[in-house]
Amino acid sequence: MEYTVGGGRKQILLTILIITSALSHPKRLVLHNSKSLPLLRNRNLGRLTVRQSLRGGRKQPSLYSREFGRRKGAIHCSINENADATPTIQAPETQLGQDLKLDLLKLSLSEMENLMSSFGEPKFRAKQLHKAIFDTRIQSFSEMSALPTKVREKLERAATIGSLKIAKEQVSKDGTIKRAYALHDDRLIESVLMPYDDGRYTACISSQAGCAQGCVFCATGQMGFGRHLSSDEIFEQAFRFSQELQQEGKRLSNVVFMGMGEPFANYDNVINALNRIHGTLNIGWRHVTVSTVGIVPKIYEFADMNSQVTLAVSLHCANDEKRGDLMPVNRRWSVAELIQACRYYVFKTNRRITFEWASIAGENDSKDDAKELAALLRGLKCHVNVIPVNPTAGYPGKASKASAKSFVEDLNELGIPATLRVRRGIDIDGGCGQLTVRMSNELIDDPNDVPNPK
Repeated sequence: MEYTVGGGRKQILLTILIITSALSHPKRLVLHNSKSLPLLRNRNLGRLTVRQSLRGGRKQPSLYSREFGRRKGAIHCSINENADATPTIQAPETQLGQDLKLDLLKLSLSEMENLMSSFGEPKFRAKQLHKAIFDTRIQSFSEMSALPTKVREKLERAATIGSLKIAKEQVSKDGTIKRAYALHDDRLIESVLMPYDDGRYTACISSQAGCAQGCVFCATGQMGFGRHLSSDEIFEQAFRFSQELQQEGKRLSNVVFMGMGEPFANYDNVINALNRIHGTLNIGWRHVTVSTVGIVPKIYEFADMNSQVTLAVSLHCANDEKRGDLMPVNRRWSVAELIQACRYYVFKTNRRITFEWASIAGENDSKDDAKELAALLRGLKCHVNVIPVNPTAGYPGKASKASAKSFVEDLNELGIPATLRVRRGIDIDGGCGQLTVRMSNELIDDPNDVPNPK
């Protein structure tokens, strides 16, 4: 029989039941491809869906099944039930341990207690597991010495710590690390870890696969939009860097939402991830920065939260004509509307706002451009980060470090605080505006196939 459940906690509880039942009765498993149950993922076959329909107070079977295109080995599945037995899932033994995993990063402590109870273990084991993952940040079950061997073995078979799979990693000569992660649906995203001489480590994370904003100088904008990332996928990018640094006796100190995608276009998931980054990774609000191209209504909404998170606005031009040529969002909300929203943000939060300015030689780096920007920002509590535009394949604009430096000096003389930002990871396309999944062409011959993860 096929059961169907709705979203939320019921999915998690049923998933735990499914996994533990299958561990106890490894026979045949029924799989369906669906986006409704993100706790389970299957690299080759899609995702498991078990749903329960209530009609007139009676449980009714509901079948969700779809072929996986040209992929071979698509499996249909069912839950066998009879009047005298507990419902169990049946599956080939070879698939349960390797392909289906319960993502523990998505579980609360109470849900981990349910999992341990289903293993026949006392609830305090859940606290040990939770501490190992989120406090000690141990990377593998085999290292969780506080847990009995039999529990670690069950976890190894049934669960995983996170769902992102590293498809490729590059290291810059300046120490910057760029990773391409494969998602459950085979899409790729990128994240960057930037080390600094003073001991700080900053994670630059993505909020979307691709981007719909279409900024002409940005590699992510040039590739187009794939989908929103879930709050778990966003959080895990920061968690992974934090986890690895902690094992080296180091600490992730800052997180910036300046990777792939427009954070305010995926607002709810970004806010949820922000809360987890602060609460779980113990990163102070003022050490987190969210960047936006200027989604005006969301700036007002963000301001009303009265958050101490730093807001960065990608401005790049001080008038509608120039900005509209570079950034299509300006055709929806003008420069005047954007600055009005920024003034509201400062008024509500009393926080300084940051404006990002990609300096493009001969386009927006002249003394007149500086005067125009200074007039626009006068009286606004702000800071301008100027960075020479980074090279991308789809935009011919060039950078001039000398012109960018002069532009910064002009702004400071005009009373607008500005600094020239250090470019990092340029040699691996890890700099601002360079993130793209171009590297996927190096990983796979067919875009419908999945790169081999580490």
